[in-house]
Amino acid sequence: MGVLPLAANAEQGNIEHEGIEKITVTGSRIKRTELESASPVAVISAEQISLSGISNVEDLLQEMSFSAGVAGNATNAYWTSGGYGTAQVNIRGLGIKRTLVLLNGRRVVAGGTGANSSVDLNMIPTGLIERIEVLKDGASAIYGADAVAGVVNIITKTSFEGAEFNVKAGISAQGDGDNQEINLTLGGNFDRGQALLSLNYSNSEAVRQSDRIDCAKSGTPDGKLECFGSGTTEGGRALLADGTQVQFNQNSDSQTYGDSYGAYDSAQHGFEWIPYLNAVNPMERFNLSSFVNYQVSDNINLFTEAMYSKRKGEQIVTPRNGFSGIEVEAGFAYNPTGQDLEFQRRRNTELGAPYFFQETDTVRVVMGLEGALDNGWEWQLAYNYGRNTGIDGWTFDIDSEKAAHTLDDSICSYDNSNGIPCGDWFGVDELTPEVIDYVKYRREGSGGNEMRSWSVNLNGDLFDLPAGTLAFAVGAGHRNESGWRDPDSTVLANGGEEAIDGSFDVSEIFAEFSVPLLADKMLAKSLTAEVAARYSDYSSVGSETTYKLGLTWHLNDELMIRGVRSTAFRAPVITELFGGSNGENLRTIDPCENASGVIAENCLAAGIGSDFVQDGTTVLTSVGGNPGLAAETADTKTIGLVWAPEFISGFSATLDYFTIEIDGAITSVNGSDMLKLCYQDPEGNSQFCDTFTRHPVTKQINELSQRPVNAASEKVSGIDVNLAYQFELVGLTASSQLDISRLLDHESTPFAGQPTIDKVGYITEDQGSYTKWRGNFSFRLMQDSWSAMYSLRYIGSADDVNATDDDPLGKSVGVVTYSDIQAGYNFSESLNVSVGIDNIFDKEAPYLTSWNDANTDVMTYDLLGRRGYMKLSYRF
Repeated sequence: MGVLPLAANAEQGNIEHEGIEKITVTGSRIKRTELESASPVAVISAEQISLSGISNVEDLLQEMSFSAGVAGNATNAYWTSGGYGTAQVNIRGLGIKRTLVLLNGRRVVAGGTGANSSVDLNMIPTGLIERIEVLKDGASAIYGADAVAGVVNIITKTSFEGAEFNVKAGISAQGDGDNQEINLTLGGNFDRGQALLSLNYSNSEAVRQSDRIDCAKSGTPDGKLECFGSGTTEGGRALLADGTQVQFNQNSDSQTYGDSYGAYDSAQHGFEWIPYLNAVNPMERFNLSSFVNYQVSDNINLFTEAMYSKRKGEQIVTPRNGFSGIEVEAGFAYNPTGQDLEFQRRRNTELGAPYFFQETDTVRVVMGLEGALDNGWEWQLAYNYGRNTGIDGWTFDIDSEKAAHTLDDSICSYDNSNGIPCGDWFGVDELTPEVIDYVKYRREGSGGNEMRSWSVNLNGDLFDLPAGTLAFAVGAGHRNESGWRDPDSTVLANGGEEAIDGSFDVSEIFAEFSVPLLADKMLAKSLTAEVAARYSDYSSVGSETTYKLGLTWHLNDELMIRGVRSTAFRAPVITELFGGSNGENLRTIDPCENASGVIAENCLAAGIGSDFVQDGTTVLTSVGGNPGLAAETADTKTIGLVWAPEFISGFSATLDYFTIEIDGAITSVNGSDMLKLCYQDPEGNSQFCDTFTRHPVTKQINELSQRPVNAASEKVSGIDVNLAYQFELVGLTASSQLDISRLLDHESTPFAGQPTIDKVGYITEDQGSYTKWRGNFSFRLMQDSWSAMYSLRYIGSADDVNATDDDPLGKSVGVVTYSDIQAGYNFSESLNVSVGIDNIFDKEAPYLTSWNDANTDVMTYDLLGRRGYMKLSYRF
């Protein structure tokens, strides 16, 4: 979707702002008349959101230049562990858990299908948003834990007069990917207050990967792409007692070959799985929101916020396996080999392809009182309650224990006399309906998240100093969070997933001061310090104290220099503390395939031959929690300048340098890196060599263990540039904006003394893209009754983290740009119609070696292609 760049931070336009009502700018609890703050704050207005044509908050945020790495959305929700179908934002690529999301300045309950770690942005319809403020540095001293990389504060419309109806529909150039959105907003004033009611419905249809690409591909040394299939094959394959790997019959058209088998050949027998995955996942969403303000007395106001969101989604899933490691005796009647064997994998297409579904319900209620004291100080007391519940599962799955029963004739019967039929799994389409019915079951789990908090805040002016008024804000609060996950009973019994149930609470106090130091001096029209501190006491990890020291220095009316030094921390979430073992098939690259140098030597020393070929692209990975985790801590620094020259009316520029350093980072090193580190130095990196096992004969990896620890250190630094210019052009009002982010460092050291991994300039196999350059540009022309806009999104070139000479086509990705256009016309004061085309040049997603699906990085590049939309707004 097309996205306008961010407004030129909160400082766009002239630096002087006289006579403006006091407001709260994200990153501070102190109300002020000036919009500038020591921390860089960018603003996305409701008008910009409307012009973009975007229906989902996550699309809006993920396409901004400050985003990097991976976060859930419609094209990669399948990888969002523990929160399938959820959508988040990832500032600076530091992870969704290190970006704090607020709604009207308050926390929001985590969303998903149980024991989740971040806010599900699906619960917030774009039509309800007044603006989005993005604080691009750490803010734990102001907002508490999780604000390590930054804060996204979504401000909703709380007052509205009249009624407004919006309807939007879109479709791709290939005639798929239909999406619709309907929004109705009603509002008005009554005797002592005002009320607003908003209803929103949106629906998006699925797009299959096979409608965008013809097959899964890998590169060849001569620069070509070849299709390949999955090692989990139709008909099944097995390891015989004599060490031979065999493939059973895959010809369903001839009964003659029903018992045939031969040597397994990945090129010949691989399964084409691309038709069983979505490029865009379907989702249906309903939102209901209400905001009421009631004036209890001249100095006391009662406010309420109530929101309800229901989301339904589904993703097609490849035909199930469920057969790894099942042993079958030579005398089993259906075994055609005459040998004992171990079933390695079997793609059970006879059962069809299941759908992975989710349904979530989220409720949020905020109630509070606010008012002013006789001396002008303002106070607020608020209670915030949020609860999210959900179910997810597959329309059907295979019970691996029952499948093993059907291959053991000491348990099963060939005539099904005991209700446990013996199964002919040796070849495609040999199964009887009785066997299928016996092993097949509907898989469904449930879970949820709950948050309860109260807070009390006081802010105002203390006294006058020679350079101005000393302002303050103080507050206290208490919060309890809990999460639970109840897996399907069959999955639980078979050890595929463990239940999760945990909670923690935290009590906090904070204080913040705005201290004017100089005023009306040479080279210092004003110099103001911002000082804040917060004490947090967690039941799970103990206490933490964080601070902030900021400085805003107005040299004159045109130029301001700002800087912030702060500390931040993140307490482990419930899944990191209490999560049980859970097996996930994660994309993992085995370094012993096509190994060279020291890695090849160490692989040979471990008994892995030079002709080793990895079986498939994923490895069963055991993930879970660690109750011994502590909080991770961070130091953040930003320094920048804001320039609004008088000789260029309507122009402003900001330049900011940021750096974030995290110690004791909670991390679980991804499987590919663990394997690579192990075989680079088996002795020095022995802790990584203990995290996986290999099959004694095939040497394929059976399972990896990936649990979080406080071991890593991370460092991220970069530069943000924003240019904004509004001017007259041939009698029209024109505006243009440019946002650029240059990533300088994105380093992580998994354990002390281990090699440092730098992601800058790389695309990873499961963590998204960390290109050096990202940018957004827009140009808009306006007249009284119409407007037109062109916007461009820039994604810089990057190298593949697993690049090899064996795949020259996938070693790197060049610059990718997406262009969008939009135009709107006001037919009357009440009726506006707008149309838009996104990705107007129909740019295809690039191929890379470490693709996570669809032969590309679906967390970064556009799979849908060119698409258009029309939107109608009517106010009455």
